[in-house]
Amino acid sequence: MPMQRKFTPKQVAQALGVSESSIKRWVDSGKLEAVKTAGGHRKLPLAAVVKLAREQGYAIVRPELLGLAAEHVKCRLEDACEPLVETLAAGDESASQAIIEPLYHAGHSMVEIADQVIAPVFHEIGHRWARGEFSVHQERRACEIAIATLHNLRRMLPLPEPGAPRAIVTTPSDDHAELPSRLAELVLREKGWDARVLGISLPLDEIRAAVEKNPPDLALLSATHLDNANVFVTQANNDLFIPTAGLTRWIVGGQAFGSELQPLIACHHFSRSMHSLAKLADEYVSELHAQGEAN
Repeated sequence: MPMQRKFTPKQVAQALGVSESSIKRWVDSGKLEAVKTAGGHRKLPLAAVVKLAREQGYAIVRPELLGLAAEHVKCRLEDACEPLVETLAAGDESASQAIIEPLYHAGHSMVEIADQVIAPVFHEIGHRWARGEFSVHQERRACEIAIATLHNLRRMLPLPEPGAPRAIVTTPSDDHAELPSRLAELVLREKGWDARVLGISLPLDEIRAAVEKNPPDLALLSATHLDNANVFVTQANNDLFIPTAGLTRWIVGGQAFGSELQPLIACHHFSRSMHSLAKLADEYVSELHAQGEAN
């Protein structure tokens, strides 16, 4: 299992702008999660520190001490889109992270950040590219910055508990759009799922082999672009969705599938947003609990 970076009470106290004795008191009372080293010293996981800040409303006044974006821009969720478009257009990674990361620290969910900030920002970038106002290299650089920021946010999420429901996320061959998959992974991880990106631009037979070898509870296929969506749906139904329907619950999403195609896809659900994905994940967990109580 991957290790999370941990910090001393002094480092956390300086990052939050509180006394070290307050940190130790919070640890002793169970308000703040900590682990002890072999020498008996307290160490605090980054995810626990961020959780405390989000739930208790503490500002992270010196985020650089926790390896987070050093400069924070305070703005409301609804006001974040316009400045983020401009920082991404400029290729400014630090400034972009300084807009996104504080939204999570302030208590906004990954669903809110994905659907209300990231999605509309990249729709606007797409519109600007179509109008010739955004170059290809600017768009690709913007995607790289967004993905790097999501990797930072991933470090702030708790590791999944043993026995957590499993999910894989992937895209089919020739679809290299990584951002939607990374967003889906974080949305599910925030919900407590052991969610992982299986890979980007994978052949259908490799996706099927992975599902058959170690069936996940949920499997999400995201597609932003397909050369021939009609042909793809037929192939995916025959080679992937139908043969593995009894092994996992398939969720399909992405702008490559128009409304006329969605009823033809032999998946269990179609997700139109990260909000709908989160809702489907919650419904699945509720079903599992109901089955457990019935047994």
